[in-house]
Amino acid sequence: MTQNSFRILLCADAGFFHFLPSLEENILKRQGEYPVIYDLGMTPAQVACLKSEVIKVTPPDRYKLQASSGAIKATHKPRCIQHFLENYAQDVLYIDADVVVLETIYSDEFLGGDLCVTPRHPIELRSPSPFLNGTLNSGVIFFKNTPAVQKVVKFWEAECGIDDKSDQMALSDVLEDADIKAGPGVGHAHGLTIQKLPAAIYNDVSCSTGKLWHFKNAGRRSSKKNKRAATIFFANNAPWSMHLWLSCQRRFRAQA
Repeated sequence: MTQNSFRILLCADAGFFHFLPSLEENILKRQGEYPVIYDLGMTPAQVACLKSEVIKVTPPDRYKLQASSGAIKATHKPRCIQHFLENYAQDVLYIDADVVVLETIYSDEFLGGDLCVTPRHPIELRSPSPFLNGTLNSGVIFFKNTPAVQKVVKFWEAECGIDDKSDQMALSDVLEDADIKAGPGVGHAHGLTIQKLPAAIYNDVSCSTGKLWHFKNAGRRSSKKNKRAATIFFANNAPWSMHLWLSCQRRFRAQA
């Protein structure tokens, strides 16, 4: 399997800094190198604590506000990704700062896609309105570094400026022709091959089965924050004990 033909990119401001020290160590252990971190407004003292390459950017206005769907707009993502694609000669895997890497991710797993996304996880589909904020979860996205992909990222950024759209809703609209709602498989949009990867493996919001666990809303929910902290501790320091810890978690939930 081919490893490290891509870099991992993530973004954070001062409020999300607390995720970064353990996450950059997690990425180093799994991928063999630190990520590139885009600084949306961390303090100089916070930046000094990091070992990764840090790039200062000015995020769009109101990127932390809620869209009408109730989701945070997060409209900074396409700007940071576009900067990377224009300044590095590598492909990029973007992940949210509340994601934990449980197993090494290899380039082969992107199946030659120009862009790889994850349709909604089965647990998200239980919601009465699962597509209110788009057909995909933008917490994990892979981009091949080509001019055609860069053009689509620019479309995405422009779409983020329309009405009240979050980054997820905007990207879902840009990739509408790929039929993300239909689930995993291959789609096409803007002349690109869109690989729709299974969320249960690559964007696991259930935090139980996948290679990439996504602790959605860990920045706002203490229970998610605490579970994420325990998971990344075991993943970084004692990965052999993960199965035992998970077994205890499942037994506890069954008895509750």
